[in-house]
Amino acid sequence: FKYIMQYSMYKTFARKYSTTVRKIIAKYRFNKDFAVFYEDKKGRKKMRVFFNGSFKRKTTAMEASCDNVANTIFNTTVSSLIQRLQAGKCELCGAEGNIEIHHVKRLKDLQGKKPWEIQMIGRQRKTMVVCIPCHNKIHAGKID
Repeated sequence: FKYIMQYSMYKTFARKYSTTVRKIIAKYRFNKDFAVFYEDKKGRKKMRVFFNGSFKRKTTAMEASCDNVANTIFNTTVSSLIQRLQAGKCELCGAEGNIEIHHVKRLKDLQGKKPWEIQMIGRQRKTMVVCIPCHNKIHAGKID
């Protein structure tokens, strides 16, 4: 099986460079492996082996480090509109009583530059429960 895979690789290179398989084998074969010789920046001659085994899936991980968590906006508040209305609290300033619903047509229309836009994008909701003064400021463009 190893020989078949290696031969097909030589055949692919031969087709790519418009030459014969024998010439490719003569150029790229080293100890029955498919290898390429090159010089590094310091002028030392090095070799890179491209195929010396099989294409079998490797079971061990190469690196054990984990990805860092991206800076995302986490929402710990309730997301149901009814629950947010029953709370009776402005989601911007925290004032209680005299609340209204601010609604946008599409989330993709928000730019995410203003605090209320960031909050709506973060919770992926088109509605926000706000007090009357905050609602007026949103529509006047005065909340920054």
